[in-house]
Amino acid sequence: MPKDRGKMIKKDGFQFCFDDTFCKTCKAKCCIGDGYVFLNDKDIENLYTFLGISKEDFLNKYTRKVFGKVVLIDLVIKNEKRCVFLDDNYRCEVYPKRPFQCKSFPFWEKLRSFSLDELKKLCPAIKPCR
Repeated sequence: MPKDRGKMIKKDGFQFCFDDTFCKTCKAKCCIGDGYVFLNDKDIENLYTFLGISKEDFLNKYTRKVFGKVVLIDLVIKNEKRCVFLDDNYRCEVYPKRPFQCKSFPFWEKLRSFSLDELKKLCPAIKPCR
């Protein structure tokens, strides 16, 4: 976890703020369930380098193709679908080099149209801005 935990984050154009203090206790709700983590070329390079393996080994072990794009695989543990890099303590094993999609959550274009109540169901850290 980065040292700067505990700040309210706001991004122009979004009707909500993100209070990252909740990330310590929510058990990675954003990393569990249905969905895809799409990887760009930089994400792939960062991850295989961070893991100390070849690009080919990374792609074969941790990814698959969906809609013609590279995504992280999921694991099913105790009937729970989760990111392949989420450990047993609900911590990201690749946090320093996590994909852009993960870094930018919850400020995704598709979430702009969600109501605050819908957003809170996705993530307890989403709050009205003060």
